[in-house]
Amino acid sequence: MPRSFVAALVLLLVCAAPAGAADPRRGEQWNLDLVEAGGARPVSNGAGAIVAVIDSGVQADHPDLAGRIGPGYDVVQRDSSPQDGDGHGTHVMGIIGAATGNGVGVESVAPGATLMPVRVLGDDGGGSIDEVARGVDWAREHGADVINLSLGSEVPLVGAGGGDSFDAAIRRAIAAGVVVVAAAGNNGLPVCEQPAAGDGLLCVGAVDKRRSRSFFSSFGSGLGLVAPGGSGATATGVSVGEDVLSTYTGSRYEELAGTSQAAPHVAGVAALLVSRGMRGQAAVRRLLATAVDLGPPGVDAQYGAGLVNARAAVAGLGGAVLPGGPGGSGGPGVAPVRVFVRVKRGRGIRVRVRALHSGRVRVRVVRRGRLVARGSRLVRAGRASTVVARLNRRGRRLARPFRARVRVRLPGDARWRVRRVSVR
Repeated sequence: MPRSFVAALVLLLVCAAPAGAADPRRGEQWNLDLVEAGGARPVSNGAGAIVAVIDSGVQADHPDLAGRIGPGYDVVQRDSSPQDGDGHGTHVMGIIGAATGNGVGVESVAPGATLMPVRVLGDDGGGSIDEVARGVDWAREHGADVINLSLGSEVPLVGAGGGDSFDAAIRRAIAAGVVVVAAAGNNGLPVCEQPAAGDGLLCVGAVDKRRSRSFFSSFGSGLGLVAPGGSGATATGVSVGEDVLSTYTGSRYEELAGTSQAAPHVAGVAALLVSRGMRGQAAVRRLLATAVDLGPPGVDAQYGAGLVNARAAVAGLGGAVLPGGPGGSGGPGVAPVRVFVRVKRGRGIRVRVRALHSGRVRVRVVRRGRLVARGSRLVRAGRASTVVARLNRRGRRLARPFRARVRVRLPGDARWRVRRVSVR
């Protein structure tokens, strides 16, 4: 990925600012203007959505990211502290969800979303395909709504035979209803440089501030759409305002260019849709349908469906939003419930849920109007949790398989969510 580094060290003095204060470097973010991020803000800020960034980790105490980061995982060190020693992951995260209106630094596409850092790259920016696959699986298993993969030719992934595991992990995420967004790659090839491209994965190419395809961006087969990635133009190694400004390690801000920067714009807009209740492939279709057409009329090899547009994507989605979320209060309504049901050795029905508020989750399983299992559990906000509904005497007497209704009520949710399932 083309990178621009400021030659002199700039010391940033960060002062407390009142809520809603202007972010001083917003004027440098041509990229947000290009995708009309501000036009989407009255409808959605991404509150309640969880966006996993599979990358080099994050500087969690960066002034524009502090309080924005949810639980994450370090696949490299195998611990829960995915500290960024490279800068790439921190830059990507700032594009998606840097604090907005805090009087510090920059703005972002989805400032209400929760960011989930999953570190799969070392401090040298390299990693293995198998570790990336494990990172994708971890994000899926821990409640990610959107997964961003800014991993292209600039990230040296090694590991013989690992491509199959990577591809399989992406397919598992897509099957689970996760929006998977990936960078097209920076070799200028006529093909998206990602596994599973065109099969549910949303492959993103890059354009510069003039809406022209960035010279380095791959295109053609498998390309879904494009987003701001910069031009990579520099003057004596210093950026000249052509690239994408975002958060960086050392509590700094840097301009970088690449399809790695394009992908998180799309991931951020996907989070805006998730916040309005649109998930998985429905969200992917919406992103493609509302993109601004570039190049020849219709879908084309250079730009795919066109330039992602935040305002158009959320236009008309005035229904209930997900409540809460760092950096945004959200609005009225209830959270969608993910219910994965399994019988555990005949003793109970395992229900996998994610709650947006801490408290008690209650589960009831009903067959033909009669209760056959129930259970409850205290859960933490934003964490994927398993609640076991224990079979009662009536439930234990039932022959398998049988059809039933699983009713789930989350903390802060006034109504029961219902799923029809087959218990085997």
